[in-house]
Amino acid sequence: MELGFFIVLAAVFMAAFVQRLAGFGYGLIAAPVAMTYFSPIEVAFLMAFWGTANSAPTAFFTRHSIPWHAFWPVTPWLLIGLIAGLGALFMAPAVAFKLLAVVICVQAFISVFWPHLATRGVGWTADGRVAGTLAGVLQATVNIPGPPLVVHYNTLRLPQEAFVGVFAIIFLSVSVVRVIFGGLAFVLGQELTFLTQAIPDRPLYTLGIGTLITVAGVVCGQLIVGRVSTAFFKRLTAVMIGVSALALLTDILGLLPEVGGS
Repeated sequence: MELGFFIVLAAVFMAAFVQRLAGFGYGLIAAPVAMTYFSPIEVAFLMAFWGTANSAPTAFFTRHSIPWHAFWPVTPWLLIGLIAGLGALFMAPAVAFKLLAVVICVQAFISVFWPHLATRGVGWTADGRVAGTLAGVLQATVNIPGPPLVVHYNTLRLPQEAFVGVFAIIFLSVSVVRVIFGGLAFVLGQELTFLTQAIPDRPLYTLGIGTLITVAGVVCGQLIVGRVSTAFFKRLTAVMIGVSALALLTDILGLLPEVGGS
């Protein structure tokens, strides 16, 4: 196993672990690190499957706490944004998505330590229609849909498990749709050349081991739910997000050592 892929898997495990506890952070931690090894479009393909593996167990564990009244109004807008974002993946340069991921990570980092600053100028995203559309676009392009949804759901003042639950079911729903698109890309990529860029080398191996590592992270997090401070893990998540963003920025600037991959 190459060092670069090992680092990606380590990030995937920690991302799944802390998201089960903090309610957010999977995409924010895993996607920027994955983009240092895979191309953004390959990451979109992989995160569709890995994201499903992350969200499904969490949705099951929090199924009795999911606030369905907060989920349904956002759903159609998520799908609209997702379709628009998938189209953008094939048209915009890879560096644009990497830079967008860095910006979103910085905003998420600020939101944990200085929440009054994080939403300055973007309070309009509290509207569920706007938040859902933006989240769908971000999910498709950089696999980081959380920030606009956090702004929206913070206005509802949901209890912690309800907050975790609604994010889990949203991510699961979007991930299932992306898995369908990913499956079509895998099948049609054999005949449509432009789709082959979305499929990494050894796709079944890469998907399989990433999925197992993700589930392991969620299960480990479930074992200590309620035994540790959620606030602590939110801050830990923020620090890891900062490290992920720094790693991606280093890669964009061409300062990251060559560790294989795309």
